[in-house]
Amino acid sequence: MIIQNNAIFIADAHHNTERSQLNNLLTQLKLGNIQSTQIFLMGDIFDFLSEEIDYFKSLNNQIIVLIQELSQTHEVVYLEGNHDFNLHKIFPNVTVFQRKEQPLFIKQENKIIALSHGDIFTPYSYNIYTLIIRNHKFLQFINFLDINNFLSKFVEKKLMKKNLCHKQSNYLNFIKNRIKSYNSINITDLIIEGHFHQGSISDKYINIPSLVCDNKYMIYQNNEFSFNIL
Repeated sequence: MIIQNNAIFIADAHHNTERSQLNNLLTQLKLGNIQSTQIFLMGDIFDFLSEEIDYFKSLNNQIIVLIQELSQTHEVVYLEGNHDFNLHKIFPNVTVFQRKEQPLFIKQENKIIALSHGDIFTPYSYNIYTLIIRNHKFLQFINFLDINNFLSKFVEKKLMKKNLCHKQSNYLNFIKNRIKSYNSINITDLIIEGHFHQGSISDKYINIPSLVCDNKYMIYQNNEFSFNIL
């Protein structure tokens, strides 16, 4: 895989019934108003989505259909996040990378670029949590218990109230630590991730803006990455 010219990167849209940014951006891509042949969905595209939970599949059906349609005309790559996982069956024509398959390393113009949603290099307790919450049988059981969608609606309301947009303190130290973690498994020239909602760009590290917070996405043109306003 290579990153194609005019590739679009979308991160942390946290789509729900009260947010329209993702629908607007995907519609512009479908209509050709934004020119691209390759789309990277960098995780947390939905406030919640998994193959096993019927309520959220129904709730997000319009966006699911849009992504399916785009996958017929674009190369769509989806790096699962901590809010959207177990997606292979939902998006059969999309190249999906689970958390355990991240970071994705790409050789581009003689450089090694690492891509991930960003919820990696985390404490042991969080790693255990991610295994449990992504377990197929566990989620099927939760769906079985979700009578009249009472569990799903409770989660939905909690997520809608969550404060997503904030700036990180000691950000330069944060970047240094992220670079060190990635280089511990493979020497990397550039790291690209979402998850942290910071919207920053430098020679070694890019944190893609949160679409819901900044109304921005990232584009790759002429060997350079930049942020565009929707």
